[in-house]
Order: sequence, then structure tokens, then C-alpha cells
Amino acid sequence: MRFMRTKKSAINIATALISQFIIVLLGFISRRIMIDSIGVEYLGINGLMNNILTLLSLAESGIGTAMVYALYKPLADNDIPKIKALMNFYKNTYRLLAMFTAILGVSILPFLDFFMKDNTVENASIIYLMFLFSSVVSYLYSYKVSMNNADQNKYLSTIINTITQILVLIIKVFILYLTENYILFLSIDIGSTLIKNIIFSRMMDKRYPYLKEKSNDKLDDKTRESLYINIKSLFWGKIGYILSVSSDNLVISSMISVKTVGLYSNYTTLTSSVSGFVGVFMSSISASIGNLMAKESKDKVYEIYKISSFINFWLYGFSSICLFCLAEPFIALWLGEEYIMGKGVLILIVLNFLIGGFMAPIDSIKSAAGLYKPDSYIPIVAAIVNLILSVILVKYLGLSGVFIGTIVSTLLFSFWIKPMLVYKYIFKKNLLEYFIDVILKLFAVTICGLLCWVIGEVAFKSYTVLNLIGRLIVCIIIPNMVMILTMFKTDEFKYIYNIILPIIARIKYFIFNKLKKMKAIN
Repeated sequence: MRFMRTKKSAINIATALISQFIIVLLGFISRRIMIDSIGVEYLGINGLMNNILTLLSLAESGIGTAMVYALYKPLADNDIPKIKALMNFYKNTYRLLAMFTAILGVSILPFLDFFMKDNTVENASIIYLMFLFSSVVSYLYSYKVSMNNADQNKYLSTIINTITQILVLIIKVFILYLTENYILFLSIDIGSTLIKNIIFSRMMDKRYPYLKEKSNDKLDDKTRESLYINIKSLFWGKIGYILSVSSDNLVISSMISVKTVGLYSNYTTLTSSVSGFVGVFMSSISASIGNLMAKESKDKVYEIYKISSFINFWLYGFSSICLFCLAEPFIALWLGEEYIMGKGVLILIVLNFLIGGFMAPIDSIKSAAGLYKPDSYIPIVAAIVNLILSVILVKYLGLSGVFIGTIVSTLLFSFWIKPMLVYKYIFKKNLLEYFIDVILKLFAVTICGLLCWVIGEVAFKSYTVLNLIGRLIVCIIIPNMVMILTMFKTDEFKYIYNIILPIIARIKYFIFNKLKKMKAIN
């Protein structure tokens, strides 16, 4: 069982990393072509529409997460009748959600202009309806994606998404370059969503034939009650999360301008791309953690958490330093210096990225354990505080005020409440050790980041490709050397080292044999 968990996690991570690299690369190319072809305002509209559709997904709040959690044990036990009953319930639920989202989405149409200050984009209503249609269609297949991920087979959906996105991005790039038609650009997205969902649905039917069977299996009262409790608890949490995520762009677009949303979206493209790479680790092992929670002791779960937390800190710490030191020269070379928004904005964006990243292992454990109820109302309170602070501060501090509101609300609520619950109810351990650990890590990342930035500013002043590479080398050497020198005696470092060492040995053996054979031939 342990071997299967490790194997599936490794496959999920490998496929996700390859996928992320390809998609990010094509994404940067398409964004540059999009700016050159139709302008930064369309980037703002793109980001705004995604945020509005994210708000509409409130109807789904909690169902997907509760579904995955409910499937962990039946899948681990191969309890087919229970799985079929759950899937029937989810299929019918998501059909209702698709209909509800469509009706709610159309009802918002008359108020669309309210969210778009200084908008110069034509056919905004048509663009919105196209986004809405794509979102509604995805609901019809969501339940099968959730089952696939719960069964630790996320790599399957990753492969399909990657292939689809590669083809779509290539087609979209050519369309923008040749026609400069944003409506046609979006049409490709809708078509690809339909095709991708149909292909994945058929694949799941072949992998799990019993999903096609008509079944009258109903959930038992205990399972149904547990689901309703979890969904109810998750509902408020999801609302809070969505409001927090979406409110920044909505405040910016309604109180500053749609164009500013487009400029900001260039930075979020960088952070989301980096987060996509770094987050692969936690997202790929989340189902394995769920399986672990169902089968192993709490001590074993804590051991895995400590290791994953260590890896997560290393990855997010290093990534944050790279973003802080490299974002501005990269954007200058990628899009032009006029798209740089200033160091103060960058610091706040990176800080928000770092805090969210540090919380990822806690979030994963909390979700895998089904610990939803104790803090169910906290995210909505945090979201309201975030919105109020952002609206107030944007008047005095501009764009920076929006991000300060987000950071303050996170620190006031989620940053300490989630760890408290995990340590209290799951690990049964003292929370003080967690916060001491986090504070020391934040301090270490800050010092390393400042050192790398100072060296980069002194030695590599101008925005050239060679100087960007020079800054990158500095960012690679200093943080990783500090990590190795300060952490090499820890159990977590030794654990990772013992995993990596055999891999390195195999690579050396492979290279040595190849060289030996080449020498023998010559």
C-alpha cells in the first residue's frame, strides 16, 4: 500500500511538472501576442470575467471537496456499491448546479458595466456569455474528475489537460496573430472544453465500467448526514475563499481601471506559473495523504506532514526570492519596461504568495482529514474584512492598498486558525512549535531575498538577458546554500537526501555505462 501511494504520488508529480512547464511556456507566448494584437485592456477583461465566474461558482461551494473526501475510504476499500451511490448523488447535484449557475449568470448581465471602470472593450456582454457557457459546461463533468483525483490518478486528467491546452494555445496564438479577433479566440476555448470533457468522461467510463451501469443505490443515512454537514461547513469556507480571491480584481477594476487589472494580471501570471510548479508537490500528493489518513496512524501522518512542510518551505522560499529579484527584469524583457508596476506592489504580491504557500501543507492535511466544521465561518469573516480594508485603503494607497487588505485579513484569521485546528484535533501537539518554525522560516527567506536583491542591483543593473541570467544564478546559489548549511542535520533533510541519493547514483551509473560503451566502440 505504501509503495502504491509513493508510486502514484511520483507519477502525479512528474506528469504535473512536465505539463506545467509546457503550459506556462505557451502561456507566456500567447500573453505577449495578445498584448501586441489586441492590447492590455483585453487582459483586464479576461481577468475580470474569470473573477465574476469564480463568484458564480459559489453555488458549488464545498461539494467538490466533500465529494473527494467521501470517496477516499470507499475507493481504498473497493466498495463499489458505495462508490456508485456517491457518484449518482454527485452527478445529479452537479446537473442542478449547472442549471442554477446558468440562470444566475444571465441575471448578472444587466449589471456588468458596474464592474468595468473606463472600459474601452467592445462586445463585453458577448464575451461574458461565452465565459459563462464554458463554465456551465465544465460542471457537467466535474464529478468524474473528482473521482479520478480521489483515486490518486490525477496524472490522467493532467495528461488530457496538457494535450488539450497545448493544441488550444497554439491555435489561439495563430488566431490572435492572424485575425486579432478576441471573440474567435474565446470560441476555441469553448470548443476545447467540450471536447476535453467528452474525452475524459469516456476514459473514466472505460476505467470504471460500473459508472455506466444504471443504479438505484442510495446513500445510507449516516453518509448522507456526514456529507451535508461537510458541505455546509465547506460552503462558508469556499465563499470566503472565493470572495478573497476575486475581490482584488473587482476592487481594482471598479475603483481604479480595467487596464490596471490587465497590468496586474501580468504579475499574477508569474506568481500563478511559479505556484503551479511549486504547488504540484502538494496537489499531487493530496489524494495519497487522504489515503494515508484512512489507513495509517496519526504519528505517521505527522511524520509525512513534517517532510512535506520542509519541502514546501524550501520550494516556496526559493521561489519567492526568485520572484522578488527577477520579476521586474523579466517583465521588462518579456513585455517592456512600461509594464512594470513598482517595487512596493511587487513586495506585497510576493509576500501574499509566500504566506499562501507556507499554508499549503496545513491546508492539505486539514482537507484530507475532513476537518471542515470548526472554522467554517472564519473564511467569510476574513473575506468581509479583506473587502472592507481593500475598499478603504485603495482610496489612500492606490493599488498597494488592495494587497495590504488581503495580507492583513489573512494574517488576522486563516494564518493562525487553520494550524491551531490541525495541531489540536489531528496532531495533538503544541501549536507554539509551529509558529516558531514559521517565523524563523520567514526571517530566513527575507534575509536571503534582500541579500540576493542587493547583489543583483549592484552587479546586474541593466535589464538584459545576460543580467537576468546573472541574477538567477545569484538566486539559485545563495538561498540553496543557506538551506543546505542550516538544515543538513534535520531529520527532514536526511529523509529527502536518502531518497535523492539512490536516484543520483542511478544517473551516474547510467552515464558511466554509456561512456564506457562509447569508449569501447571507439
